[in-house]
Amino acid sequence: MLPSLFATLIVAGISFTSCQDDSQKEPQVGIKFKTITSPFTLKSGHQAKELSFNSGFITIREIEFEVETDDDSVEINFNVELNTKIDFATGETTPDISYAEIPAGKYNEVEVEIELQDEGDNPSVVLNGTYVDADGVSHDVRFEFNSGETFEVEREGVITFEVNESVLMQVTFDPTAWFAEVTDEELASATKSDGVIIISSTQNTEIFDIVADGIDLATEVEIEN
Repeated sequence: MLPSLFATLIVAGISFTSCQDDSQKEPQVGIKFKTITSPFTLKSGHQAKELSFNSGFITIREIEFEVETDDDSVEINFNVELNTKIDFATGETTPDISYAEIPAGKYNEVEVEIELQDEGDNPSVVLNGTYVDADGVSHDVRFEFNSGETFEVEREGVITFEVNESVLMQVTFDPTAWFAEVTDEELASATKSDGVIIISSTQNTEIFDIVADGIDLATEVEIEN
């Protein structure tokens, strides 16, 4: 398996909902993005302080959904155009990612692969948020990550896709794990650019390296019938 780009990108809760239609239709698979915007506590030797991200975007280049049987495989490429953006505040995509059909049957492996956009100098991930210091003062924070890496998660075991069913795949973006090892003291001493703490490959690089390490954690896929 390729290394994960996002530590807490969890493909979870693939749920099945029967359609109220007498015609026989192939199962459909769609994707939903969930973002975690609630504040989280930073590591600190003193009073706990908070960091949160409530806006921004993640730009994806391609999403692939693949299921395999014992003797062959079926690959589904979502119709994701270049520079499809996920709104971090809402989890919605522009343009919208529609459902794709998958042949009904039993499969022994499900795999999801997401590739970030890497063309140009613009970051593929930009998150805007707030850091509250020891005095209760709020500071604007921006996290920038530019990479075209691909991550994939998979689930093995017999999985059945029935006709007249819809399959919803949910991917959760949770910065809590990315910043788990960043301390209050490190953010308190971070430099600012135009009043903003920018964490990127060129600014506050020590913090950026810690976050990049936090991003490189295991992914998980769960399927619920």
